Amino acid sequence: MDSHVDLNAHTNLIDRSLLQDSWTDILEHLPDAVFIVDGAGNGGRIKYLNVQAMRLFGYGRGELIDQSIEILVPQHLRKDHVQHRHAYTDAAQPRQMGAGLALFGRRRDGSEFPIDVMLNHVGGRTPAVTVAVVRDMSEHKRLENDLRLARDSAVRANEVKSRFLAAASHDLRQPLQTIWSLQSLLARALKNSEFAPHLGLLEESVQSMDQILSTLMDVNRLEMGAIQPVIRDFPLREILPRLRSELGYAAASKALVLDIDDSDEIVRSDPMLLPVILRNLIGNAIKYTLQGKVQVRVRPHGAQLHIDVIDSGPGIPAEHLERIFDAFYQVNNPNRDQRRGIGLGLSIVQTICRLLDHAVIINSRVGEGSTFSVQLPRGERTALPTTLTSIEAVIAARPTGGIQLLHIEDDPGVARSMAMLLRLEGYDVVGAASRDEALQHIEVHGLRPHLILCDYQLPLGITGDEIIAEIAVLLDRKTPTIMLTGDISKNHVARALKIADRILPKPVDINLLLREIEILLSR
Repeated sequence: MDSHVDLNAHTNLIDRSLLQDSWTDILEHLPDAVFIVDGAGNGGRIKYLNVQAMRLFGYGRGELIDQSIEILVPQHLRKDHVQHRHAYTDAAQPRQMGAGLALFGRRRDGSEFPIDVMLNHVGGRTPAVTVAVVRDMSEHKRLENDLRLARDSAVRANEVKSRFLAAASHDLRQPLQTIWSLQSLLARALKNSEFAPHLGLLEESVQSMDQILSTLMDVNRLEMGAIQPVIRDFPLREILPRLRSELGYAAASKALVLDIDDSDEIVRSDPMLLPVILRNLIGNAIKYTLQGKVQVRVRPHGAQLHIDVIDSGPGIPAEHLERIFDAFYQVNNPNRDQRRGIGLGLSIVQTICRLLDHAVIINSRVGEGSTFSVQLPRGERTALPTTLTSIEAVIAARPTGGIQLLHIEDDPGVARSMAMLLRLEGYDVVGAASRDEALQHIEVHGLRPHLILCDYQLPLGITGDEIIAEIAVLLDRKTPTIMLTGDISKNHVARALKIADRILPKPVDINLLLREIEILLSR
C-alpha cells in the first residue's frame, strides 16, 4: 500500500464506524502510525492506535489507550502542545504533512525524534475525534543534514577554488606575459632566420596556455554567478570592428580570410557578454578551419537578428551535434591536444546565451563547414553618427615620432621585455615600478606621456586605477590608458573600466596591444 495515506479516506471510514473490525484491520496494516484521539474537552485521550504506532513509539497498546496524547510529546513541548491541540479543535481544518512545522515525538525510552503529522478532525459524531497520522522523519532529516553538509562543503570548495583561480590568474599570467613579450621581440629580431619557425611554435604554446587559463576564468565567473547581464540596445558597430581587429591576426597567421559584416543593425543584448559569445564562436571557427575563410553575417529576421559565424572547415558529424555544447566535449581530439583547447568554449557560449535569453543554433555538413547562428532580439534605433571613420584610417593618421609611453609595472621580467619590445616599435618608453616612481616622473622630471600602459595590481595594495586618477589630477587631463591585468575580480574590472580606455588581460596578445596603442594614439 502506498505510504502516502489518503487521510480523508481514513476519516470517512472511521466516521462510518469507528472501530469496526474490517476498518481496524486496514488501519493495522498501514505503513504510518495512526492515532484516534478524542476532543480537547475530553483531554485529548488516545482511543485507538495501530501496530505501527506501537512500533514507532515503543509502547504497548494497553499502555497508551486512554492516555493523553501529550505522553508522546517531549516534556519541554507539552505545555505548548496542549494549547495547539485546543486551538486546532476549536477551528479544525485538515492539515497535510509537510506543513513546515518543526515537530518532535518522544519514545517510551525518553528519546526524541523528528516527526511529521497529518491531522483531520472528525465532527458530526459524539464524541468528536481527531485522526492523526504520524511519520518518522529521522531518516529524512538525516538525509537533509547530509545534503546540507555536502552543499556547504561544495560551497566552501568552490570559494577556495575561486580564490585559487584568482591568485593563479595573476601569478601565472605574469610569467606568461614575459614569455610572450620576449617571443614577440625575438620573432621580430629573427624574422628571416632559421629560428623563426621555432618561435612560431613558442607563440602557439603561449596562446594555448592563455586560452586555457582564460576559459577557466570564464567558467569560474559563470559558476559563481559573478556575471550579471546588463541588457540595453546598442549598435553592432560597437563590437564587430573590435572583433575583426582582435581576431584578424589569428586568422591571418593561418592564411585564412576573416570576413566580418559592417552592420548598421541595433541589437538588444549585453554589450560586454555578446562579444564573448561571438569571440568564442569566431575563435573556434579559426581554430578548426585549415583553409578558406571565416565569415560573420548579420541577418534581420522579423523582430530578431541572426548573427551567423560561417566557416569552411571540416564540418561536424551528425552524431556529435547533440553533445557539441557539453563541457570538455571535443570532436576528433582523442589525444587531448591542448593546442585545440579543452572543450569549454562552446559550453560557455551556451551558458551565456541562456543567461541572456538568446538562442544558438548549429548547422554543419561534413566536408563543407559549419554555421553557428546566434538569435537575439533587435533593438530600437536611436540617432547614430552618419559616418564612422574606419580603424585603418585612424591608425594611418596617428602622429609619428617622439611618442612617450609611461609603462607602470612592478614585475621586472614583464617590465624589461615589454620595454624592449615597445622600443623596437619606435616608442620612447619610461618605466615605473610603483606609484611613487610614476608620480616622480610626472612631478619632478616633467614627463607628459602620450599614453600610459599600466598594470592593475601594484605594490603596497595600490591599484592602477588609483594611480591613473592621480596622474590625471596632476596633468589636469586624462591621458589615454591601457590597463593590463591578470586579476579576474568583477569589482576590480568594474573599477578599472571607469578610468581606462582599454582593459586587456595578461598575457596580452602583443599584436593586439600594439594595434590598440596605435588606435588610442591616433585619436
